[in-house]
Amino acid sequence: MFPWKAANCMWLLLPLSCGLLACGRGGETKGQAKDVAGPREAGPPVSTVPVARRSSGTALYLRRYVEARESAFTILLPEGWLAEGGVFRVNPNSGPTNSVGAKIDFSVKKDAQGSVMLRFWPNFTYKDPRFLLGNFPIGSNYMGSMVYPVPDPRKFLTEAVFRKQRPDARNVEIVEQKPLPAMAERYRQRAVLPNVQFEAGGLTVTYDEAGVRFKEKMMAVIEFVNGQGMGMWTNRETTSVRAPEAEFDRIQPLLSLIGNSLKGNPEWVRGENRGAAQRAQNALATQRYLQKGMQETVDHRRETYAEMRHSSWLFLTGQQDYVNPHTGEVEYGSNEYKHRWVNGSGDVIYSDDPNYNPKWDPHLKGRSDYELSQVRP
Repeated sequence: MFPWKAANCMWLLLPLSCGLLACGRGGETKGQAKDVAGPREAGPPVSTVPVARRSSGTALYLRRYVEARESAFTILLPEGWLAEGGVFRVNPNSGPTNSVGAKIDFSVKKDAQGSVMLRFWPNFTYKDPRFLLGNFPIGSNYMGSMVYPVPDPRKFLTEAVFRKQRPDARNVEIVEQKPLPAMAERYRQRAVLPNVQFEAGGLTVTYDEAGVRFKEKMMAVIEFVNGQGMGMWTNRETTSVRAPEAEFDRIQPLLSLIGNSLKGNPEWVRGENRGAAQRAQNALATQRYLQKGMQETVDHRRETYAEMRHSSWLFLTGQQDYVNPHTGEVEYGSNEYKHRWVNGSGDVIYSDDPNYNPKWDPHLKGRSDYELSQVRP
């Protein structure tokens, strides 16, 4: 057991996870399930390095990485950072509940130890034992879902997220726990079934691990369907970020930039939706709910996340709306730099140097399709 202590601090909301896959454009460069975003022939190295000649400042180069297993999404990575995980599927032999649709467990790490990292956790559906008349004990399997009482976000984050991911953490202190009613309300407005309850919350902790004091922020939405005798609950938008406590505030803008660069592949989403619908046709009544949930993701999630990012993410983490000069789409980027360029593959360069121009940058190996990305009017 961990020595949990309560205190107070300012909360940073992180409304990001695989729900974002319902929007955006796919990328062009495919990697491995565990990959390093190193330099590739078509574009720049991906780190903060001195800029080209005739420049006196620095530039931040970011490569657009493609999810390796099914090309489900893309995300911007700095050079040398690791991309781990991605799409996976639950064996249907264990039951239909969690095997209808794909799951996504994806991490971005500065190093193999994850000293700085961002993780998008998979959504799983559980069965509340109160609806099973005592025939299934806690921890047992019911139609492919674990039997477990519905928790509030704090309990879920401490038990299912933090303790699972940080078993060696010591001297753990909860420095903030915060309800997120606006996020829960947006889910309620989008609900496709009656008798659905939503509760959202965030948790900030500090702890010691391997001789380093870390700070970690986590958030989750708990969806509980208690009508029609279902008693099913699902974790959604489960996200965590961590860095050494002394560096957290400094590294936070870069983590924000990486997280907000996540773009789903619309073709993958459409194909996944068709496959989930076909798999659900042969399932029991419980699966009707799951099928509707998948349709809700495709039909409504893009607008929902746009609202979340504008109401919480942009204001708190120094993000800005930009227009991609190649696609005309609005993208979320950092306002820590004065200038932003984008190429046709979605790679991005930031710089404060007024003299910097990608055409003069030898690191780009002759690539000339970078165009200035303006702030959205």
